[in-house]
Amino acid sequence: MRKVIKLTESQLEMLTKTRINEVSAIELANILKEIPCTGESIKTLISKKLMTYGFVDVNIKFLGYGENKKILQYIVHTEGPIFIIDTMSNPNSEPPCMDVVDVIAYTKA
Repeated sequence: MRKVIKLTESQLEMLTKTRINEVSAIELANILKEIPCTGESIKTLISKKLMTYGFVDVNIKFLGYGENKKILQYIVHTEGPIFIIDTMSNPNSEPPCMDVVDVIAYTKA
C-alpha cells in the first residue's frame, strides 16, 4: 500500500532548496542552539528558524522553570520532531534577551 504525502507549493520549494530530508532532528537541535540573542521573542526566533527549514506547523509552549528558576523550558511541537529547549536570560546583552542553553530533540515514532 502506498502512502500519500501532500505538500503545499511553499513546502515543496523549501524541500528542493534545503533538502530537508537530509536534516536530522539532532542537526536541527544543534542549529536551534545557535540562535542569536537579538532581543526578539525567543518563541518568534525559534518559529522563524524552523520555518526556514520547511516546517509549517510550529507550536511553542512554556513548559516550566528549571531547578533554580533561572532556566525557562519550552516545548516545541512540529509536524516532525519535538524539541525541549532550555533558555536563560542574558542581562548583559543590549537589549536584554533569552539565550538558548540546551536543546533536546525527540522524533515521533
